[in-house]
Amino acid sequence: MSGPTTAILVADPVAVLLSAAGIRAAMAVREGYQRSAELSLSHQSEHTSRLQQQQDAILQGQNALRQQLNDAEAEFNRLLLLGQRLGAAQRIQSGRPEATDDDPATLLRALQIYNAEIKTILLTQSAQQNDVPDSQPDFSTAGEITVAQRLVERISHLGAIPEPIQKLLTQLGLDLPPQRQELLHNELRRMVQLHLEHSQQQAVQEASALILRHTLNELGYQVQEFSDTLFVEGGVVHFRRHDWGNYMVRLRVNEKSLSVNFNVIRAVQNADNERSVLDHIAEDRWCAEFPALLKAMEARGLGLDVTRRLEAGELPVQQVDSSLLPTFAEPESRHTDIPLKARNLPDHSF
Repeated sequence: MSGPTTAILVADPVAVLLSAAGIRAAMAVREGYQRSAELSLSHQSEHTSRLQQQQDAILQGQNALRQQLNDAEAEFNRLLLLGQRLGAAQRIQSGRPEATDDDPATLLRALQIYNAEIKTILLTQSAQQNDVPDSQPDFSTAGEITVAQRLVERISHLGAIPEPIQKLLTQLGLDLPPQRQELLHNELRRMVQLHLEHSQQQAVQEASALILRHTLNELGYQVQEFSDTLFVEGGVVHFRRHDWGNYMVRLRVNEKSLSVNFNVIRAVQNADNERSVLDHIAEDRWCAEFPALLKAMEARGLGLDVTRRLEAGELPVQQVDSSLLPTFAEPESRHTDIPLKARNLPDHSF
């Protein structure tokens, strides 16, 4: 039995990022199906001749679409080879988007999205693991440029070069004594490494929020909307099953300690000190379901190391004014989405 529970977030950066990339790719497939369905409905209401013109235009573009899809698949295979060197091939393969043969445009878009994400993930991880081999650099003008360029190349895939690094590059372009050049190169190396680490950390935090939301939805919970900055800024999220009545689970994130607290709460009109047998039942019910959430999160590289767990009933279930809590739709009024295709999750870690 379990009452309030606290856990520390333990993330495998590459696994978390690749899992999130797979989720986004699957969402792109689902959105593509929805657009196709909407277009199909609109076509049914159009005149036959106009529909035929649209179909002819689609047929004319099939060859170009097929070539783009071949290019995307070739890019995926190249990234898969890089992933093998980093021990990530199985997870990359498991997250590859899939779509039916009669909707190649949807597959193309999803695969392009997936390729772009895993390319950034793998290049960042590779850059952090492999420093520039310049332990005995040549500080002549040509050598100086080569060393600096090679260092900056490690972050070129992350977009614009940060201003502090740009200023350092400007200094390295001056005619400086060898000792000064060496110091600046060491500083450049440090700043590049910090930029890589910060970029990956931010991406992991945002990916963790996506994985949490997706996993809770996948397990059948109704989840309060929350931002991808949940693990950056901290905050509170509530979730429940539709048949839980006035009970829900409150999830609170402490961004500084990367800890997550779960506790069952009861929505009330007027708070009082009355304790109900239903409180105990609600805590027992959540206790029985909690391991499934832990397992599903861990399969996506996001572990929760439980550091504190109280027995059910050890503390009163917190009563919260219902006006301060989110309102969840009843099952019959909830929007029905096309479900994501089931896929076996890898159970290994890097």
